[in-house]
Amino acid sequence: MLFIIFTAEGLTQAQEQVLNNKAELWLNPSLKKQSDLSVFEQLGITLHTLPEEIDASNEKAVMTALSHVEAQSHDKDILVEYL
Repeated sequence: MLFIIFTAEGLTQAQEQVLNNKAELWLNPSLKKQSDLSVFEQLGITLHTLPEEIDASNEKAVMTALSHVEAQSHDKDILVEYL
């Protein structure tokens, strides 16, 4: 299982589920830079950065991010933050 998260609010909402499932995280570059991710790192959660900043309200951009993650991961159980 993995999560694609674009916003700090989305990360907060998904945190419990990510930690319970030890799911991988794919994050917007700015979110990865601005967030305290130590709780995830301490539990061995794999963190990835999306190749570019994604506007979560832009469906086409979200689909582009999903396509990128699908191409990079063998895990097809993907949860995506939608606004």
